[in-house]
Amino acid sequence: MTLSWGLVIGALSRAAALIHDIFRWLFRRDGLRLTGSNISVVKQPTVPRPDHDSFNTRGMDYKPHIEKVLHHSSNAVIARLKRGVVLKYSRYAWWEHPESEDVKEAKLAFEVEIEILRVLGDHPRIVQFLGTYEPQGLLFVEAEFGSLQSFIDRYFDEVSPEEKLKWRWQATEAIAYIHEKGVIHSDLRPDNFLLYPAIGGSKSIRLCDFGGSVYGNLNGGHLPDAGFFDPRKPWVSTEQTDIFSLGSVFYSIMEGHWPHRSRHHFTGDDHDRYITEIDQLFSNSIFPSVDHLDGGAIIQGCWNDQYNGAVDILEDHRRLMGGSESGCL
Repeated sequence: MTLSWGLVIGALSRAAALIHDIFRWLFRRDGLRLTGSNISVVKQPTVPRPDHDSFNTRGMDYKPHIEKVLHHSSNAVIARLKRGVVLKYSRYAWWEHPESEDVKEAKLAFEVEIEILRVLGDHPRIVQFLGTYEPQGLLFVEAEFGSLQSFIDRYFDEVSPEEKLKWRWQATEAIAYIHEKGVIHSDLRPDNFLLYPAIGGSKSIRLCDFGGSVYGNLNGGHLPDAGFFDPRKPWVSTEQTDIFSLGSVFYSIMEGHWPHRSRHHFTGDDHDRYITEIDQLFSNSIFPSVDHLDGGAIIQGCWNDQYNGAVDILEDHRRLMGGSESGCL
């Protein structure tokens, strides 16, 4: 029987293409990458049964191999990559869906964050940045005690007055530092402060999440959540945006809940109602009473635009704490 050379060559070509696709899939699965004729290793650990939730439109998900999802935000997922290291990665595989508006927003947030992290460098009040992760993602030292928000939700009654003031001091240090570097965070709330072990069994604060921040011509396009934003001001990020938010962060530390909000768990309807009500109250300069709180005047000063900068807030905390910040390390 005589075979056509055209048929043979066509069959071989299809077989070669199939083998190539199989190898490319295996390389992608195991954290390898084809670059021309070379293969380079990407630091992507293989976990037999990764835990990766998603709320994305089907087909747009990015699902790296991780141990456990820790937190979801609007554009990103925070997951434990391995012990002591977390990966912040986009919900979206933006290299596969570049035209989607959701993808563009997520990609911008990562581009802004990585540039700002490089500007801020290593600082005791800024989340410890370990580097980038391919094809996209940011690596950080894991916060052993989670976020400030999750901690006060669970353990508020166990936090001493001294520790509360220490956290206020450290939060202010973080803002004073980023403002000195020309960065406006623009999304301050207890969720964006992380808790790490400190000297003597205490806990120290580091600021995180710069994807919505502002630095020079970079603008992540975020403003703080209701309760941490001053609705009396234009919808523009300035240093005063962060200072107002600090007042609400201080209040949350001292009282265990957001301004004009109780400590019970909020449903979606409760949260929507809170947003409307808190903006109305703040628009009319109606703030919760702080007269009974240590440093209540500082909180009120943040809300009432009485501070020119975060360094002035540090000075008032220094006086409140007896002229020394030695216990705030």
